[in-house]
Amino acid sequence: MKLSTATNDSPTRQAFMQRQEYANNYPAGIRNHRKIDFWYNEILFGRVDQEGNIVYPSEAFLKQLDSGEGTYFVLDFVASAYQAFRDSMLAQESQNHFINLDGTPFEDRFEPTKGWISINTNYDVYIRDYYESFLLPFLADPSREGEIINFDDFIVAFTRLIDRTSLAAPFTKTEYIVSKYSSPLVSGLMVEFAEKAHGDDPKKILDFVNNINFELYREIASQHGFAVDLNAPWRLIADVGSVVMGKAMAQQGVDLNSVFDTYYYQSSLFDIPNLKIHLYNFYNSFVRAFPTTRSSTVAMKNGQSMSLTSARPRVIMSEDEYGRRYTNAFWMRLYLYIRAQETNRDWDQYKFDHTARRAVDFLKYSGEMPALKFINKEVKRAPGEYLQTEEYRRGVFGFKRKRE
Repeated sequence: MKLSTATNDSPTRQAFMQRQEYANNYPAGIRNHRKIDFWYNEILFGRVDQEGNIVYPSEAFLKQLDSGEGTYFVLDFVASAYQAFRDSMLAQESQNHFINLDGTPFEDRFEPTKGWISINTNYDVYIRDYYESFLLPFLADPSREGEIINFDDFIVAFTRLIDRTSLAAPFTKTEYIVSKYSSPLVSGLMVEFAEKAHGDDPKKILDFVNNINFELYREIASQHGFAVDLNAPWRLIADVGSVVMGKAMAQQGVDLNSVFDTYYYQSSLFDIPNLKIHLYNFYNSFVRAFPTTRSSTVAMKNGQSMSLTSARPRVIMSEDEYGRRYTNAFWMRLYLYIRAQETNRDWDQYKFDHTARRAVDFLKYSGEMPALKFINKEVKRAPGEYLQTEEYRRGVFGFKRKRE
C-alpha cells in the first residue's frame, strides 16, 4: 500500500486529503475482505440497531476472553469466535504459513489488549465533567448567577445552555453513545490485540497493512466472521451480518434479526431516570457552591441615595418535594426539548409545542413506554445526518414549564 503521511498533528486539510488517500489505497485483498470505517462510513456500527435506535449491550451477555494478562469482556458469541480465530492463527503459525511474527505487531499472537468498555461507567465520568466544565461555569457567570433562586430558575438556565452547546457536548446518554466522546468498543463486538495510535497513518501502513502476513491475517479473520477496522488494523469487529458470525450467534440462540432485541438495551427508554437524578444532583451542587444570591437596591436616606446589598438564600429542595413538584409530564417535555436540540431538529415553536402535547397525551393515555418511543421516533436521525458536513441549521424553539 502506498504510504500516506497523516497524523493527528497534521493540518486539518492535509489530514483530510491524506486520509481519503489512505482509504482509497487500502488494499481490498484476494477476496475483497470486509472492512469497517468508523471515521466516515460506518460510525454507528454496533451502536444502533436495524431500526436506527441507539443501543448498548446488556452485561448479562458478556463473556471473558481467554487472556494471559488483563481481564477483557465481549459478547459471548464474539468471545467464542475470537478464540476460534486465535486457534486458527496459531495453527497457521505451526504450519509455517506466517513469516517472522517476532518483532512485528503480531508477536504477541493476538493476545487481547482491549474489549468491551462499559458505557455506564464512561458516561458517569463524562456527566461529572459536563457539570464541572460546562454547566457550573455557565450558571456561575455573574450575568445569570443572581437570577437562579430555585429549581425553576435553574431549569431556565440549563435549557439555555443546552441550546448553545448540545451539538458539541451531548447531555443524554443516548446522544453520548453515538458522539465522538464514546468509543466503538462499547458495543461489545470488538477485540483489539495491540496498543497503537489510531491517528498515525504511516505506522499503520508500515506495521500492519504492508506486513507480509497481513493478507493471511485478514483471511483467517474473515473465515471466523470478523471484519478488520480500516483505521485500526489491530481491531477485529464481529460482522453480525456475515454467514460465519451468524453461526456463532446461532449457538447462543440469536441471529441478525433478534440479536439487538435480545442482547441490547434501547438507550432512549432509560434517559429520563438519568435526567432526573443528574439535574437534582447538579442543582444541589450549585446551591452548595453558591448558597446565597446577592441583590442591590437603591434607597434614600437623609436625602441621599444609597446602594444597599442584601443576601437571599437559594431554595433547597428535598427529594420528596422534587418528586411531587415535577411530574412525569414535565420530564417528558424537558426530555423532548433536550433530544430535539441534540439531534438538531429544525423545528419552530409550534412544532415543538405540538410534539410535546402529543408526547404527554401518549403518557396520559398509553403510558410512559409508548411516550418515550414516540419521542424517539420524532427525533431519530437518518444515518446520513450523523455525517453532516453542511452548516448546521438550528430550530427556533424554547422550553417553558407548563403548570400541571
